[in-house]
Amino acid sequence: MTSSLLTIAALCLLYGIWTTRRLRKELTARSSAHSEALALAQHDPLTGLPNRRRLLDAFPDLTREVKSDSFRAVMMLDLDGFKPINDVYGHDFGDNLLRSFANRLAETVGNEGLVARLGGDEFAVISPIFEDKSEAAGFARRLLTRISDRFEFGERQISIGSGIGIALYPHDGYAITELLRRADIALYRAKSSGRSTYRFFEVDMDASILHRTLLEQRLRRAIEDRLVNAYYQPILDMDSGKIAGFEALARWTDTDFGMVSPTQFIPIAEDCGIISELTRHLLNDACRVAKDWPDELYLSFNLSPVQLQDPALPHQISSILAQSGFEPKRLVLEITETSLVKNPESAKRILTELTELGISIALDDFGAGHSSMSYLRDFPIKKVKIDRSFTERMLVDKQCGAIVEAILVLSKGLDIDAVAEGVEESEIHEALSSNGCHYGQGFLYAEAVDAADAADLLKLQGNGPLPFTDKTDAA
Repeated sequence: MTSSLLTIAALCLLYGIWTTRRLRKELTARSSAHSEALALAQHDPLTGLPNRRRLLDAFPDLTREVKSDSFRAVMMLDLDGFKPINDVYGHDFGDNLLRSFANRLAETVGNEGLVARLGGDEFAVISPIFEDKSEAAGFARRLLTRISDRFEFGERQISIGSGIGIALYPHDGYAITELLRRADIALYRAKSSGRSTYRFFEVDMDASILHRTLLEQRLRRAIEDRLVNAYYQPILDMDSGKIAGFEALARWTDTDFGMVSPTQFIPIAEDCGIISELTRHLLNDACRVAKDWPDELYLSFNLSPVQLQDPALPHQISSILAQSGFEPKRLVLEITETSLVKNPESAKRILTELTELGISIALDDFGAGHSSMSYLRDFPIKKVKIDRSFTERMLVDKQCGAIVEAILVLSKGLDIDAVAEGVEESEIHEALSSNGCHYGQGFLYAEAVDAADAADLLKLQGNGPLPFTDKTDAA
């Protein structure tokens, strides 16, 4: 009996030990699963970086170390032109680019700061602790330098840029949400200032961003309601004094903002991804108007640099031409030199497809950007437009005059038409003509007018050369 009781007691003890161990394993597994789930919930699955949630949770601990004479910088970054890159090369390539970009940020920031991916191509950086603003500026420059290094994926190489917006804790705020908002405002200012730059938040930026946001909202509505219209500025054949064609220019008048300059609303349309929609409706309207002009007249139309990264562009333009009944050989598409610099391979492929449709390509603002003779050799350029900054000063500035003459000699040697922009005085007209320039555009001939007034200009020249309106006479 005693032996049986001892056996039972031993079995109970063993069962208790086994149960305890099993319970411990279950608790450990549950704890591990919980920790793993928490880690997944606080990290970006693509890059492995902390996500927005982790950033918000970690910020109080990071700021606890900041003393009265020091600060941390909250920085916002994104990749310049990531969407076109993603569209052209595919999402797998885009994912690899984001991972490499994230790794570079993490390596540069190190363990004394924090890098988070907030979504898409948007990243946030919490800097190490600094005591002087110049240290934060130097840190931003190091980030930009590292980002600008070429990315290599097999045989494919690509260079990208990024802007950086900076807000300082505690100078610009205490809450991370407010600091991120202000850093984002500074990022917008940085990207407006040029490629691969940084800007610190300033109080007056708030008002500027509010104005820009309202303008963007109005612009979206104006495009939907087709309130952004094409106006037409004549391009004169200097030999005959007759109109050779018209350039279509976007014009928008808002009920509250009044007449908004294209230099304001076109960049907004590019930034917020509605430039293609704006182009479609403007080009469609312009082609329908130009179809009624005499057959020898051409229509010139500006393309955004953003659109030269879109492989669907040739098909879209071909569809517009087919729907409007406008002949491709009468269409000239104007591009800028900067649009060729960004991604020359993609630009060349798209421009070649456009020329195969019978469309001509003009290089706008020639001489004012990243001028390279290789553009005229490597791309299917049929016209160059001499930038107005040279034309307007060619009679009073020897360098401007020499540049204009050089462009005219070059265009003649390459059998490319040259169009002088910004012709506002009859003396400039005469000087251009005597130097072999055959085409001009500017207020001397006419300002941009609506479709009805463009038709009136064509009727007016039926009685002889288009009359000039000299700027000096008007004054």
